Amino acid sequence: MATLSVKPGRRFSLPDWHSNAELLSANAERRRSASHRVRQEARVLRNETSNQTKWDEQDNKTRLTERISSVNRWKETLDKCLADIDAEIETLAKVR
Repeated sequence: MATLSVKPGRRFSLPDWHSNAELLSANAERRRSASHRVRQEARVLRNETSNQTKWDEQDNKTRLTERISSVNRWKETLDKCLADIDAEIETLAKVR
């Protein structure tokens, strides 16, 4: 009868197994720590960006409101000047 030749599995001695387990654990902990640090940095960046965006939006709204008010005041002034000129032209036309 033919026997199957099975490659024996790799065997570790107990000290090798412990050192390998410690290496795996340390590597996993480093990766967890790096992942946590990246997530925290991303959270801080997201919050800073959100705050900056809100303040910029508020500043822009304020400046836009002020600009609209300024344009409206100029329009009123120009409308009044136009009405005054029309009235003066009418008065001059009557005098002739």
